[in-house]
Amino acid sequence: MAKYLMYLRKSRADGEHESIEDVLAKHYKILQDHAASKLGGAVPEELIYREVVSGETIQDRPEIKKLLDLIQNKDITGVLVVEPQRLSRGDLSDCGTVIRAFRYTDTLIVTPTKTYDLSDKFDRKFFEMELMRGNDYLEYVKEIMMRGRIASVNEGNYIGSVAPYGYDKVKDGKSYTLVPNSEADTVRLIFDLWIKDQLGTTTIANRLNELHIKPRKSELWSNASIRDMLKNPVYIGKIRWNWRKTVKKYEDGEITTSRPKAKKEDWIFVDGKHEALIPEEVFNASLARFGSMPKVKASSGLVNPFAGILYCACGRPMIYQPHTKCETRLHCAYQVRCGNRSATYKEVEEEIIKALRKLAADLSELLRGGKLNESTQYKAVLSNLRKELNALETQQEKLYEFLEQGIYTSEVFVKRNAALAQRRNELTEAIATAESQEHSEKDYKQKYIALQEAIGILEDKAASAEEKNRLLRIAVNKITYRRQSDIRTKWHPVPFFIEISLF
Repeated sequence: MAKYLMYLRKSRADGEHESIEDVLAKHYKILQDHAASKLGGAVPEELIYREVVSGETIQDRPEIKKLLDLIQNKDITGVLVVEPQRLSRGDLSDCGTVIRAFRYTDTLIVTPTKTYDLSDKFDRKFFEMELMRGNDYLEYVKEIMMRGRIASVNEGNYIGSVAPYGYDKVKDGKSYTLVPNSEADTVRLIFDLWIKDQLGTTTIANRLNELHIKPRKSELWSNASIRDMLKNPVYIGKIRWNWRKTVKKYEDGEITTSRPKAKKEDWIFVDGKHEALIPEEVFNASLARFGSMPKVKASSGLVNPFAGILYCACGRPMIYQPHTKCETRLHCAYQVRCGNRSATYKEVEEEIIKALRKLAADLSELLRGGKLNESTQYKAVLSNLRKELNALETQQEKLYEFLEQGIYTSEVFVKRNAALAQRRNELTEAIATAESQEHSEKDYKQKYIALQEAIGILEDKAASAEEKNRLLRIAVNKITYRRQSDIRTKWHPVPFFIEISLF
């Protein structure tokens, strides 16, 4: 029996005010009616794929990826879709992916108006034209929508998808604006603690957590979220747009996106329609305070020898905290959340020196015994793995040629293509593993010398923090600190552990 899949997705061509659920339900009925009248029966629910996330590319749409994997099964006859452009309105790369998948698996594309068989050159040409027409339409719509967004921002409307903390996003005619909600008092408290009480952002976050005031999306406040709020001009009634542009780059065979800060002259910065929560003079004082708090004082220079090297087990750097009435301590800024307790600088330094001594002794023993010679074998292993991967790529190209020339049937192609894909994944993982372990005996000898120098400089009380930090960075890659306990008594003895990574 013929087996058909169904793919449903909302696009920008649908009405702007139609919900995803309404669009998918409407298309579901159209396609089920077509299946019942033309294909001999409705498509079972387990064979229906509903794309509920938005995304311009195949990479961003999980359901289409599942469907493209499934049509490699020879039992699948075709895929029902309202129109070809629902499969892809992406760039040439995405269009090519869809065309190759359906063409080389002999899978039909069934729409209410036409069935496409991509093994037929006329159907394939027409289908390609439909996809490219969809891509042109997408680019046009994006340009028009961007013009509309900019015009709306200049009118003082709020067009962000999520309202900032302290506000709700509400309809204002045909556009949106912000209105203060019950969180507004917390916003004012944050600015008071920062300006009037001169507290730091981490202290403010901990104070809010102690008061059981919840942030909107997470369980606990962080200093990063406090800093962002204290710098956000939305709280003085302003709208800031385009200050973080989405930038796409092609890296390692993938399209990556980032949102770096744009130049100030590229911003749109206008008066909003919404009510301000903070006076402008308070906000300016907030920004001024950030400007007066450098991370490193030029007069004192570096004071923490473990800066950029010592990390809490939660992944955040350990902070060097001098005290006037007790010993200097090292602590994680998020210790309330991660559970790692602090320790004095002296006891941490002693434990690190002890760990470095043991590591140097172990390394010396291995070098004397010649047990590190095996590491040089990874070069030969890597060479062979890379040769096999290159041969595999050549084999893949021949596979497509044999299919086009009729030497392979679609069934043979699908089977061999799946086997090649599995072997490619295995080789890629093996190469990554071998690369991570490829350290020569010379590398370890250099590390041994660097460890000895680091131990000597740490024991030298007259050495500067900069010199200690410099030699430590040569000797080790990272030091991880762990001291967890449910007992929060200040002087309760809790052992801590140090883990050192050389590479």
